[in-house]
Amino acid sequence: MSSREALDLTQLALLGEAVEFLGDVAVLVWDEDRNYVAANQAACRLVGRTRDEILKMKVGDLAPDRASPLFEEVQRAGIHTGTLTAPSGEIDFMTCRTRVAGLPYMVSVCWPSKAS
Repeated sequence: MSSREALDLTQLALLGEAVEFLGDVAVLVWDEDRNYVAANQAACRLVGRTRDEILKMKVGDLAPDRASPLFEEVQRAGIHTGTLTAPSGEIDFMTCRTRVAGLPYMVSVCWPSKAS
């Protein structure tokens, strides 16, 4: 393994652990079929579900009134922000498109709303 490859793996490990333990900042990753494929610990607390439960769900299962407009806006503009109601209260979020290993995904970053 080259030193560049080792550095890249270290960076990925650091980012992965940083995202997993972001305190109250939830991170949810979902695919174009609206299936959740990753969730950090804060996401589990914020929506009141286990990671296993979340990974069996679609975006519309957690926010049925917002799922279609959110998906359409992210597909159109590449990014969407807003506020929605979770079991823990009002949350603000930002969702954007990204690519991982060449595949398209959406990443939602959510945090407790200051208005709550």
